[in-house]
Amino acid sequence: MSLEAEWDDTVQALLVGAHRAGVEPAELLDRCAALGVAAHAARLPAVLDVPPLAAAPASADRRADRAARSVLAQVLALDDQILLTEWCGLAAARGIVAHPRELPALLGLATAHPGLRQAVGKVLGGRGRWLATVRPAWAWAVDGSADGIDLESALDLPGTARTSALRRARAADPAGTREFLTAQFAVQRRATDRQALVAALETGLSAADEPLLERALDDRAIGVHDEALRLLRGLPGSRLAERVAERLHRGLWLTADGFDVQGDELWADREPEPEEARDLLRDGSETGVAGRLRGAAASVPPAHWTNRLGTDDAGAAAELERGPWAAALLRGVAQRLRLAVDAGPWSVAATRTLTGMEQLEMLATLPAELAARTIAEVSRNWNYDLLDHACSQLPAPWSPAATEDLLARYADLRDPRWRAGRPPAVLLTRGDAEVLGAHWARITARWPEQTADLDVLRLRMQLRDAFATPPEGLSP
Repeated sequence: MSLEAEWDDTVQALLVGAHRAGVEPAELLDRCAALGVAAHAARLPAVLDVPPLAAAPASADRRADRAARSVLAQVLALDDQILLTEWCGLAAARGIVAHPRELPALLGLATAHPGLRQAVGKVLGGRGRWLATVRPAWAWAVDGSADGIDLESALDLPGTARTSALRRARAADPAGTREFLTAQFAVQRRATDRQALVAALETGLSAADEPLLERALDDRAIGVHDEALRLLRGLPGSRLAERVAERLHRGLWLTADGFDVQGDELWADREPEPEEARDLLRDGSETGVAGRLRGAAASVPPAHWTNRLGTDDAGAAAELERGPWAAALLRGVAQRLRLAVDAGPWSVAATRTLTGMEQLEMLATLPAELAARTIAEVSRNWNYDLLDHACSQLPAPWSPAATEDLLARYADLRDPRWRAGRPPAVLLTRGDAEVLGAHWARITARWPEQTADLDVLRLRMQLRDAFATPPEGLSP
């Protein structure tokens, strides 16, 4: 009788009872124990004839001390990604890596949440990079220097991995990688592949990349064209900027009421000529007179306006702000603020000109510190919800100056009924911990309701203390 048949007979005997089945109870239980294990117990794992892992290489990395490890344990228990990013940033700034016991948890978290990988990668140290070779899923953390990247093989990688490999190659050898990308652009048949080649130029973008980007503007695929145009717009002194500057001089006049379109010129109410259409996004966002003006303003540096008006950034921003096309022009200029001598007046003018979601969308495109200063400047008449939503878009941690300004804005506003007496969560979790700690009495007086956010702030203050510079002559 087979094992399965014996087990079936035993189960039937159990169901009807030992006496009715004609067996002794003890014997039936013995059979049940033996056959049940044989039929349903897990099998022993197969013996693998592989050598054990080699010992980890020696490392001279400075490891986190007891205080920093204690804070990290609390951060991991909270599963707070913002706090974890802050811990990693402070540790990396002081040349400290995570203790080996925390490495598996950090690798697991960053594998599950790719947004953490850049921060976590800075505190893995030599032991962490060695450990990353143990599991294929952790391969992202293996030392990813660009040396020896096989560009031909990189093209066969999936989307994000391919882009990452191409950009690492660009960082190591801009000229050689450009030659490869140019040659491949001519033979790649899929639009997504050509778009990836163009996107790789963003790393180390320079005037030498302009010929390939100009060539990509003639690509029939929308994604390829728009990616090339996005990069060209960030390239100072490009032929694109020269072409658009000529159109702005020809079609936009300075009147008593600010800049206005010339009625019989290129921005009259008609479709753009092919030459102009080539320099506009094809995603549908730059249609109509306002869209075309926004695209033109996004294609020239802010210096175009200061030179044309013979003034500084503040004066030029004020002039554009008062015209009938202020919203379109300033939204375009806001995309090129990194090229401005003084970006502050431009960002404030653009934010004042826009309303609602347009304001928030524009603020999201600004560098973090500039966005924080702009919010503090233009939010004097905002309500609590609008300020809170705008601040939630600012990456953490905020600078001390931004924290001071935004704390003052929050403190001056009336709390909404549903948050009465409760401190703003985004302020306590993203503001500079040292500044907030210095204002602890003010915060608890203004918002007396005790919340979990205050506990997070206490933990952030502990984090700062854990990485405080030790007295001279003492090691951490």
